[in-house]
Amino acid sequence: MKTLRKQAGYTQEQIADALDVTVAFISNIENDRVKMNLRVLSYYAKLLNVSIDYLLRPESDENGEKDDVLNKEILRLLEKFSTDDKEKFVKVLRILCK
Repeated sequence: MKTLRKQAGYTQEQIADALDVTVAFISNIENDRVKMNLRVLSYYAKLLNVSIDYLLRPESDENGEKDDVLNKEILRLLEKFSTDDKEKFVKVLRILCK
């Protein structure tokens, strides 16, 4: 959770304010000292733009999590591109992948 929060650019204070909980509660969640109820879990997932299922998975693959967050960010940014710019972007990616 901590990794996702940081990658999304949120502080514990911002998450706590958005969820109407204390910073201590967010810290306890991130350190596996307490569990979230469904309401908090749902809002937390929404804030971080991930599914509840994603939050419930064990954090055994931190690189996979980073990749997921980066992939979502890339897709979000690509939505702002024109079709022409998307085609150019794909060409650049193909060159970089060779």
